[in-house]
Amino acid sequence: MESLTQKVLQYQRTHEGLRDLVGELAPRVYQFPRRKMGWDEDACGDFYVFIHSRLIRLLDRFRDQGKPFESYLGAVLSWQLRNFARERKRSERAWNVSLRLQADEEAPEQSCTHWPGAPDSITPLIRSDADRRNFLFLILKCSCTLDIEEAATLAGIAKVDEKRLLDLVQVLRGMRNRRETRLETFRCRRNKAFSQARLLEVEMKAETEPLRTQVLRAGLVRARRRMRLAMKRMARVGLAPTNREIALVLGVPKGTVDSGLYWLKKKLASVYDPDNLRSA
Repeated sequence: MESLTQKVLQYQRTHEGLRDLVGELAPRVYQFPRRKMGWDEDACGDFYVFIHSRLIRLLDRFRDQGKPFESYLGAVLSWQLRNFARERKRSERAWNVSLRLQADEEAPEQSCTHWPGAPDSITPLIRSDADRRNFLFLILKCSCTLDIEEAATLAGIAKVDEKRLLDLVQVLRGMRNRRETRLETFRCRRNKAFSQARLLEVEMKAETEPLRTQVLRAGLVRARRRMRLAMKRMARVGLAPTNREIALVLGVPKGTVDSGLYWLKKKLASVYDPDNLRSA
């Protein structure tokens, strides 16, 4: 059976079979951020869109020096992932500001009463049908906090019927019920662990017997560990709809939503830049 290294070398000689080769590499590239950094499916999709245009250059630059192509691919993806992660961390601040998502699980939901710069700053940037489709993806991405009073304005920018937009929003809000239940479960675990930790701290202050103090300290360590674990799991529960859910309700491929949001965020960077918002 021909190895991946042999297939790459064959492609370099003949420049044939690129589609099959990219198809074989796609799952490796797509799953790389999940294996390395534990990212979710939407983030993996963003990384794949980011790296896809570089795949041909990557294939052309490979040189057979005794190591398999998989080793070279892993090294390149690791380097690219570090660059992408830095950029993603910066852009997520703007993304969260633009969507008005919850920054803290404890805070009550706030509606997107004002989109930064909308509609005056956004409308001139939404020119083509593809831009309007991608903007619809953006609207649905923040459907959990969408202000119904803004639906008409946003629907006008995306060139969709307002009733259809509201129907889509309601469907996506219904899909998040299970995530809200999961979040509440973790919140109860965190609160229970916090209460146990505080009780143990009070008991330790009044305890004089060394052996009993040691037992209480061990219990305190376990309670704090449970509390940290619950908080970590709470942070991973996203209330915003996933790209897959948006694709499902619209009847489009998930990759279309991934790439559409990726390029729209690039296009609207000047509108959603936190530095611009602070200076405005």
